[in-house]
Amino acid sequence: MSLRVRLALLITLLFVAVLGAGSVYAITSARKTITEEIRSAALLTSNMLAASIAAIQDAGDLGLYDELLSELERLETTRHLQIIISLEPGAGSAQPLQTSLPLDTEAPRWFVNLVKPPLMEFKRVTTNLGSSGTEILIRADPADEIDEAWQETRNFLLLLVLFTALANLLVYFILGRDLRPIEAILSGLERIEIGDYRLRLPRFTSVEFTRISERFNHLADVLLQNREENRRLTRRSLEIQEEERRRLAQELHDELGQSLSAIKAIATSMEQTPAHTGQTVAESATVIKTIADNMYGVARGMIRELRPAALDELGLAPALQQLADDWNSAHADTFCHLDIRGDCAQAAAVVNINIYRIVQESLTNVARHAEAKNVHVLLQARDDDTLALEIRDDGAGFDPSRTRAGMGLTGIRERVDSMNGELQLDTAVNKGVSLSIVLPAKPE
Repeated sequence: MSLRVRLALLITLLFVAVLGAGSVYAITSARKTITEEIRSAALLTSNMLAASIAAIQDAGDLGLYDELLSELERLETTRHLQIIISLEPGAGSAQPLQTSLPLDTEAPRWFVNLVKPPLMEFKRVTTNLGSSGTEILIRADPADEIDEAWQETRNFLLLLVLFTALANLLVYFILGRDLRPIEAILSGLERIEIGDYRLRLPRFTSVEFTRISERFNHLADVLLQNREENRRLTRRSLEIQEEERRRLAQELHDELGQSLSAIKAIATSMEQTPAHTGQTVAESATVIKTIADNMYGVARGMIRELRPAALDELGLAPALQQLADDWNSAHADTFCHLDIRGDCAQAAAVVNINIYRIVQESLTNVARHAEAKNVHVLLQARDDDTLALEIRDDGAGFDPSRTRAGMGLTGIRERVDSMNGELQLDTAVNKGVSLSIVLPAKPE
């Protein structure tokens, strides 16, 4: 059920309750008003008639009495009252008291039954005027009052019904107009779901929907940036893989291939020489040993780059120390200061390899871009089962809003995010670079 239908239904139920309460109030008020009105009219007429008869009796003028009866006969039926005159009281000529009064009214029967007052009759009997007594019956007739009350109540109820209908129409159409942006928002979410992150919602007339539109557009921008970042990362990962494969193939071709060819040539020469002196064999063996040592060194270096053996055999701290020593040996102009504090041996293997790769990538960045004299690497095991890594250099730095490609920061950030870690980058032009990383020692 849509929001418009629910609101319209709620308003309808509310007005039905108001209509019911208003109907009860109107009927109760109408019944009270009718009762008071006809009682007042009947009592006033009875009292005035009694006063008139008493005045005529005091005057002793029979003609005035006859004239009064004539006037009463002409007024036998008047508003709110019925006047019935009987010249033989007690003889049954006057109509007796009735338990109900047939009402000639335009109001519906159910309304009449709800608002009609109890039957009211007043009887006056005169015996000392003329030769015979006279009985005058005054009976209240609420028909006119009921008609008036019905008209007022009907108009009130019709006004409530009309107001309810108009309110529902206004709510339905106004909400339909104001909620129209929901369709655009839902359509936008569907486009986002299928990967169309370039869609942008317009500004709406409603402040609330405008705020939703702004947040939606910001979300689309973030998703678009993340997708482009993932694409660049994937592309860079593939490039790195291909570069590693090319380098490994080149190393195998240049180092191992040449060494194996030299060994084969020496062996062939030894095989084709008919007589071998001890000196020739010894020299050939020495050459083969030298080539084999060179092959072993090349293979060991390649294996170390693919997976540092010291990390698995000795742990994180010795592996980092070996990495720093090898780096210092290869870079005479820059020195790496390594400081390890606390017990880092309890960290998980996945944390160790990621820290090692982050330090390795950071040192590579320093060698390629920083032009620094010193690099400080601090690894600290903290009491909250986390490892804090800080890598700081005194090099050229860069503008963080214009990160240069190929610096490896995206890969470092991906490694930190994959372990639910935190990374802070602090740098500026000619201010060096400082990386602060916090990783859980045993991530989930």
